[in-house]
Amino acid sequence: MKIKCINPWIQNEAQQCVRPPCPCMTFLQHLAMLLMRWRMGAMVEKRILEKVHSRFIVSLAYAFQTKEELCLVMTIMNGGDLKYHVYLVDENNPGFEEPRACFYIAQIIQGLEHLHQKRIIYRDLKPENVLLDNDGNVRISDLGLAVELKEGKTMTKGYAGTPGYMAPEMLKGDKYDTSVDYFTLGVTLYEFIAAKNPFRNRGEKVEREEMKERMLNRVVTYPDNFGEHAKSLCDGLLAKEVDQRMGFKNGCCDEIRAHPFFKEINWRKLNAGILPPPFVPDPKVVYAKDLDDVGAFSSVRGVALEEPDKTFFDEFSTGNISIPWQEEMIDMGIYGELNLWGPEGTIPNDLRRESILEQPKSSTCCIS
Repeated sequence: MKIKCINPWIQNEAQQCVRPPCPCMTFLQHLAMLLMRWRMGAMVEKRILEKVHSRFIVSLAYAFQTKEELCLVMTIMNGGDLKYHVYLVDENNPGFEEPRACFYIAQIIQGLEHLHQKRIIYRDLKPENVLLDNDGNVRISDLGLAVELKEGKTMTKGYAGTPGYMAPEMLKGDKYDTSVDYFTLGVTLYEFIAAKNPFRNRGEKVEREEMKERMLNRVVTYPDNFGEHAKSLCDGLLAKEVDQRMGFKNGCCDEIRAHPFFKEINWRKLNAGILPPPFVPDPKVVYAKDLDDVGAFSSVRGVALEEPDKTFFDEFSTGNISIPWQEEMIDMGIYGELNLWGPEGTIPNDLRRESILEQPKSSTCCIS
């Protein structure tokens, strides 16, 4: 018997139920635990985005909630994610040429360095979490699995990330530091050029334990399109022993930036955002596998929130611009010019209830 919706903060509706003990109840209990992790992930991402300010990481402008959704207002990235560009823009010739891969990896390094200087370990770097903006520059996104090191601590512990990308020390259950992000950087670089993961073939289904065994023991091999410098950098990043792995050392990534693979990168221009990207997205193209991938979300309506939910949402609803300052801006009338009213303060036609409720006879979406 359904009682109430228990997850207004995710896309798929789940119902809290009362039934005699059965396997379904076990599922619902596990689901509730999973929902708590999602809630924590949303708050972690929001808090971390408030702390970071880099042109190589998506920026948070506001965080707020509606009755149905949690909303993070961030940098718009119309170019799509790099997984799409690696595999689907040119399906007959997937992957990037080395100069393009080099440019993206250089920008990702700058983003990782900023996170690590803030004592934040990303833990989920992969092509689909790197987004392309209108100008062809990339930013790291989706920080829901990131962790901030506690004051005085240099390491943490926990299993997080995506199978096929996680560093060996994490797979073994050991404590780890920022080095895990440079292992995933090596996997990402390999995938950019080879159009496949270094530990499985494209489309190959690999069980979790088999993937773990491969990542702990398999020696990485390279296809013919890898140059010597690209191989050398990948080897340095994919080192299974942490003390042999390239990464964030002495508070910076100078060791990686000095690698010959980046000999054509002008780091000052890159940091200033004036180094020309190797590819600029076409503004007329939707870079998604299917248009249904864009804006297709389910909604949960009429949800009655309990007190813990209200407390969570109140904490969530902030951003880089504080709520009191936003309210002060409204009180001062700064947005007055945007509020265009009818004669003598009457409601304009486009805001009248009749016009809002009136449904168009048909709708057409055109991209020209």
